[in-house]
Amino acid sequence: MPRYFFHFRSQNGLLEDYEGEDLADLAAVGEHVMASAKEIIAEGLLGGKPVLTDFSFEVCDKAGRLLLDFPFSETAAKPGAAP
Repeated sequence: MPRYFFHFRSQNGLLEDYEGEDLADLAAVGEHVMASAKEIIAEGLLGGKPVLTDFSFEVCDKAGRLLLDFPFSETAAKPGAAP
């Protein structure tokens, strides 16, 4: 199973994921980033923080190639679907 790395981009820069996660394919990656972004947004809302729609995940393979750029704003555009 391929390993994907989920880097987190905010206005403060890029927080790199050095561990990664093994997932079956890019469809599974899309589901993972959608669920993760929704969870982060929900935690922020519950904590009284503003919605973090200007953040994103940059998903790379083990060679460092960018495979998917997922802006958190996509969670509002596709509330029930993966990218």
